[in-house]
Amino acid sequence: MLLQDSKLYTIELKRLTEEECFEYSILFCPEHPIFKGHFPNCPIVPGACLVQIAEELLSQSLNTLVHFTTIKNLKFRKPITPDISVIFSISKTNDDHVSVLIHTNLDNYAQFSATYMRAHTNV
Repeated sequence: MLLQDSKLYTIELKRLTEEECFEYSILFCPEHPIFKGHFPNCPIVPGACLVQIAEELLSQSLNTLVHFTTIKNLKFRKPITPDISVIFSISKTNDDHVSVLIHTNLDNYAQFSATYMRAHTNV
């Protein structure tokens, strides 16, 4: 199941910043049930969800379903609360590699590089 379909987040803005570099401004839904368990009275976006959102956004950018096969240098720098609008900057570094930075204009929240494979189904 796609996290976007579950209404965990909405895309506020999508833009191509340069060839093979995409930016998505993401707004989280604070009422989503995932925040009741992660964590009660102090909700944060789970790290696994951030990785899956990046995969979903890359799939949209390439107009084909992709799956990350390896993730390297994954760093969570600061927790993301559901009231923060973040930017996912996804840059293709070559045919099947991307670099992902999750940030605001002021702070970096997470980053990683990944290898992906294309599925045989379009998005």
